[in-house]
Amino acid sequence: MQMILHGLAVDLPSVHTKLYELQVAAPPEEVWKFFSTVEALAVLTPPNRRMKQIGSERAVVDGALHVMRIWVFGLVPVIWKSRISQVTPPYGFTDQAEKSPFQFWRHRHDMIPTNGGTLIRDIVAYIVPFGKLGKAVNKLFVGKDLDRLFEHRHRVLRERFGTPQSSESSATH
Repeated sequence: MQMILHGLAVDLPSVHTKLYELQVAAPPEEVWKFFSTVEALAVLTPPNRRMKQIGSERAVVDGALHVMRIWVFGLVPVIWKSRISQVTPPYGFTDQAEKSPFQFWRHRHDMIPTNGGTLIRDIVAYIVPFGKLGKAVNKLFVGKDLDRLFEHRHRVLRERFGTPQSSESSATH
């Protein structure tokens, strides 16, 4: 089955979706204040990726284009351009790649108020290029790399905001 995804005809089995959640002790306003800064992306990116903001736009506002240089698998430098949309302070925003190693990439960030603070929910939908080869690359490398990226992010966020009692982070594939 095919669908049109932002002007691109794709096979539905080609779209990979990952859900990551972390409960933190801070309120959404405090979490938003952190996520809405350019420094957040640098702090949340593992050091081996050597991410650097190279574009002039820095704010998390509708229509902003964030341009970065990152090192994929710590080896290959790539330019990544992400358009910011669906900004709803202090509850979330979406970034969608206009240029990246992926055929398609959309990342929704939600900050959901809870009794113990905020549930940070990340939903990533992506397509690895190269058809069947891309599916194998996803299974062997990309999916696991994303899991490691969010493990790093969750570690940083727990250190920054703390976690309520009996709270765990999770990843769903």
